[in-house]
Amino acid sequence: MILVTGGTGLTGAHLLLYLTRKGHHPRAIYRHKKSQDKTWNLFKHSSHTPEKLFDQIEWVQADITDINSLEAAFDDITQVYHTAAVVSFKKKDRDLLYQTNVEGTKNILYIAQNHPVKKFLHVSSIAALGQYENPITEQTHWNWKDKANTYAVTKYLSEMEVWRAGQEGLPIVIINPGVILGAHLWDKGTGQTIKKIENGLKFYPPGGNSFVDVWDVVKVMTDLMQSSIVNESFIVGAYDITFKILFDEIAKQLGVKKPNTPLPKPVAYILHVLGQLPKPILQSFYKHPHYTSQKLQTTLNFNFIPFEASIKNIVEQYKRSKHA
Repeated sequence: MILVTGGTGLTGAHLLLYLTRKGHHPRAIYRHKKSQDKTWNLFKHSSHTPEKLFDQIEWVQADITDINSLEAAFDDITQVYHTAAVVSFKKKDRDLLYQTNVEGTKNILYIAQNHPVKKFLHVSSIAALGQYENPITEQTHWNWKDKANTYAVTKYLSEMEVWRAGQEGLPIVIINPGVILGAHLWDKGTGQTIKKIENGLKFYPPGGNSFVDVWDVVKVMTDLMQSSIVNESFIVGAYDITFKILFDEIAKQLGVKKPNTPLPKPVAYILHVLGQLPKPILQSFYKHPHYTSQKLQTTLNFNFIPFEASIKNIVEQYKRSKHA
């Protein structure tokens, strides 16, 4: 049986939709009943039979930071997709990041090691990689001096826990996705960017990053889970592009004016001082680290969704959601 942590987040919800479409009856952990609404919203707008698919999920109320609540969730589990994590760059969330991303991962691994789990897939982030090569690979060394933001540190430390469990005999695999693009969580991430551009955003960050469609992330996860690959990590990044290219394509699909002015550093700094732009985000706006997914593409013979098709699909879903 399959267990999914973080089933109410962007990646976890899409994974549950994919698994149920394939006929699986996965088990998913949730903390609060209201959080399931996010997953239901995705199912409702992405399937002709949302009730049928949603009912295939066995929901178990638990908290990965409370090890005692996890035991029942692991009954008869043979595969674990660990997608649960807190993503924040705010100083006030420092303790929450450590508690969830590091201690929560420790708890999940401890329970998994004491059950007949055949494979454990951990969703990490490109934030957990070093940045001193061009391009950055899975082997690029981490440098503590360069990691000022707590999110990156906690994702790196959580990876170290997964590698430890792998050395102790738990079959593990790790993925490091780029910035994930996806639909239906419209109040954050891609959705938030789409709303701002639709409302006439004038500025764009001068830098760039690695981006990937959430459906590609899900396909990589399930392909790796079904493979014999263990004790390996893979960067999952499809589009090595500037923010300008991303914003322009979103504007094109929306049919609105493209943001046409690079965000000046003094303006970004003022936003930071006002508490509207965390320092790690500010810094990322003016950098463009380059990552390669060559290892993944060679190992799995994997082809990513074309960039324009990805953005078109997400924006179309956004438009439909406004009229639902």
